[in-house]
Amino acid sequence: MPDTILYTQVRGGGDPIEEFPADGVRYGFRHNRPGSISFTLPLDHPKTIQANIEEGVHEVVVERKDAVAFVGPVLTVKEDADILAVGGEGLMGHLRRMHITETLVFSASTDDQFDIARGLIEHHQDKGGGDFGIDTTAVTTSGRKRTRNYFREAQKKVYDAIVELSEVDDGFDFDFNPLTRGFDLFYPRRGRRRPDLVFDVRNIRKFDRRRDATGQGSQILGKFADELIVTGQDSGAVAKYGLTQRVITHQDVSVVATATDHVTDALRVWKDVPNLVVLTVNAIDPQLFTYGLGDEVKVKWDSQYETINEFQRLIGFDVIWSAGNEEAVLYLEPL
Repeated sequence: MPDTILYTQVRGGGDPIEEFPADGVRYGFRHNRPGSISFTLPLDHPKTIQANIEEGVHEVVVERKDAVAFVGPVLTVKEDADILAVGGEGLMGHLRRMHITETLVFSASTDDQFDIARGLIEHHQDKGGGDFGIDTTAVTTSGRKRTRNYFREAQKKVYDAIVELSEVDDGFDFDFNPLTRGFDLFYPRRGRRRPDLVFDVRNIRKFDRRRDATGQGSQILGKFADELIVTGQDSGAVAKYGLTQRVITHQDVSVVATATDHVTDALRVWKDVPNLVVLTVNAIDPQLFTYGLGDEVKVKWDSQYETINEFQRLIGFDVIWSAGNEEAVLYLEPL
């Protein structure tokens, strides 16, 4: 098994503070969402002190095979019997605690969507104490310009604004590089088809399928600024599921074209019942980290309920390290 070590550093990056004898480590990555980490430390160990690991103050780093695999803020600690249970998020988690506190105006005549995303992060990092060490210098352009108005009164989260911007029609994918802390943007999306990667009975240790119609919507009702209402529906979804409605609200959107983009994207996501496949697999065949978020991999699984033999997109994966053993949990959706 590859060596895995865990240590803390100051918020925003810097020299390691302390390496820990952690066990039960689980760290993961999600498509356009913050990853997460959890682990436990022995309370009676001399390194398990607040000066070495404190919520909101420190970041945790995971190194695997001498390469940084995960970085993010420590958010929770819980003393339980003789252990300290620690939880945190990936670097993207910092965006959840950033808000837009001044009116920011972007125009489709001048501003690329990548420029907008970068500008939202820089808006916060330019504030006193607001620099979390996120590097936006390598951000380029996508070729897709947009109009966006973010009003001071709304105090919108930077995280929410970037997610919403990425999810409109012809949007983008984004992430943060754990090694460089760089803001990575992908257009039109990240990942590639991987015919060389097949998950089947040879490497699947556990198969889990999750389908839930409670979030399905064949019609989207969009409520926007200035009492603007935009709706959209999918005739195929109505025929299959009936007229099931969902409401979205974006009070900072007043441009009809932007509002329509939001409705169109929501309908694309919600018109079908979510069909999530969760695979627990070994970390050897294929080798862990030879695949990445957004990759399309082949899944083969015989089931009396519904057999799978198709490419599916990897939207997340977790790495579990315990007692020197390593395995992965993959989260996939149909294309």
